[in-house]
Amino acid sequence: MKKSILITGVNGSGKTSIAEKLKQMGYPTCDMDRKKGLFVMVDKKTGKPFTDYDNAHLEKVTEMAWICDKEKLASLIANETEPLAFYCGSASNINDILPLFDQVILLKVDEKTTRERLTHRENKNTYGKTAEVQDYIVSWKESWENKMIEKGAIMVDAHGSLDEIVKKILAIIKR
Repeated sequence: MKKSILITGVNGSGKTSIAEKLKQMGYPTCDMDRKKGLFVMVDKKTGKPFTDYDNAHLEKVTEMAWICDKEKLASLIANETEPLAFYCGSASNINDILPLFDQVILLKVDEKTTRERLTHRENKNTYGKTAEVQDYIVSWKESWENKMIEKGAIMVDAHGSLDEIVKKILAIIKR
């Protein structure tokens, strides 16, 4: 029986780093946010693709939605041949894609860690680098995390080393 696991969390929770680590360990892993064609950035008011998006400006950030193509994701999951696969990412329409997964893991860190990780990101993602956008993320972080837990996500404390966090995730999956 195939099992598909979503690893999600707010920006700076460690989704990309966890995806890279799981992939290094030989697990089939998809960093959803980086999967070409899986997402589109849309204007919340019009539903049309965003044309002048800027991660550094709060006004632009609050006008956008990061929409995952549910059909493409469902196809990606269905075409996976391994018995266990991980999908790491988040989406504005996460409620639409949650039913595609057998289990959901929520990476959770405190506000200070969130801000530190966003400020010092080493990958190409510039989302959350400014204090203004970090304030915005922190303003909805706890509420969003609580809603994810209410929907059945299993919370994992994402402080510590990558090895420690992955070990926690794998322990949950093997239950």
